[in-house]
Amino acid sequence: MTQISKPKNGSPEAKEKAGREPASRPETPAERDGKPAAAVHAVYDPWVRGSQMAMIGVFVIALLWCAYAARPVIVPVVLAWVIATIVLPIVKWMQEHGVPRVAAAISVTVALALLIVGLLALLSTPISVWLGHATEIGAMLQRKLQTMHGPLGTLEEIRKTLNAIGAGGTQPTLKVEQSDTMVVTIFSVVTPAVSQFVLCIGALVFYLVYQQRLRSTVVYFLSSREARLATLRALSDIDEQMTTYFGTFTIVNVCLGVVTVALTWLIGLPNPLLWGVLAAVLNYVPYLGPAVVVGTLGVAGLLTFPTLGEAVVAPLAFLGIVAIEGQFLTPALMGRRLELNPFAVFLAIAFCTWLWGPVGAFVSVPLLIALTVAVGHARAGKPDLPD
Repeated sequence: MTQISKPKNGSPEAKEKAGREPASRPETPAERDGKPAAAVHAVYDPWVRGSQMAMIGVFVIALLWCAYAARPVIVPVVLAWVIATIVLPIVKWMQEHGVPRVAAAISVTVALALLIVGLLALLSTPISVWLGHATEIGAMLQRKLQTMHGPLGTLEEIRKTLNAIGAGGTQPTLKVEQSDTMVVTIFSVVTPAVSQFVLCIGALVFYLVYQQRLRSTVVYFLSSREARLATLRALSDIDEQMTTYFGTFTIVNVCLGVVTVALTWLIGLPNPLLWGVLAAVLNYVPYLGPAVVVGTLGVAGLLTFPTLGEAVVAPLAFLGIVAIEGQFLTPALMGRRLELNPFAVFLAIAFCTWLWGPVGAFVSVPLLIALTVAVGHARAGKPDLPD
């Protein structure tokens, strides 16, 4: 039997066979496009893609639920981070002038807490007066707003009907239930507020002291050097943008509060300091905050002045001041770099207010700034070395 020997690797036959049968290698996208539709369908399965998107959606929903359920802890921590971006330059300045980091952070935090407590103590008397005369204020508004007499009368009848249905017994029993409900309501409001205030102060101190260490810890979770540099640069840019935005906005709001105090004093509204503090604090919330101040000044004007023309002077003047501040002063100080989409700001305020309440409206803009900066860095190319 004649045996046919296999060609050796160096023979011309082997080279010719090797040329005809190239070595296996990964397919390029162009080669996959040339295959039949069944092969491409096996690679890009829409059901697999749909299941992946569904898992992402479930994860987002679970994350939002956790953020809502843990709001007594998350909200004070996020608020402390926002406040820290405002006072962080002061801590760094004190550290550069020889003050230890811990002492500087504690001093700034204590001064800020004393400022807040002092303002609350100073404004407690006018606030309690306005709240104590809530029934009289409602009656006065009802007398002055004659056009609203019909709707208010309907609401009063509904209120009386609901009270009659909910009484269900003798009058003394109803009074005891209202007293117990008031005590429970006071404790249910005051206790969480105090605990969250303490948590916010503690988180503020620790963030100011360990801000650099926390950043380094977050960066070291990443494996590659390029990802670490990108994350470090993004975090630095977020801190810089937040400090610039809130530092400038705080100065603007303080000036707005001073102008509001002078305006209400000249017009003749009582408690001008209350309206100035209210305007300065609520102006941190775009759109919603100034609208609340305008409405409050309108109510105060209706209660103070006998005519409608005198009552609308304060809200109209404040509306003009806020329009000048929002359209000319603040954009000129911040420049084009910190411009945000107005629709995105509106959605952020609405969503965070629904998720976390009034404090959520305050922290919505800083969270939007952080998200905008992070997305901008994610779309950028290779990161430069951090400063």
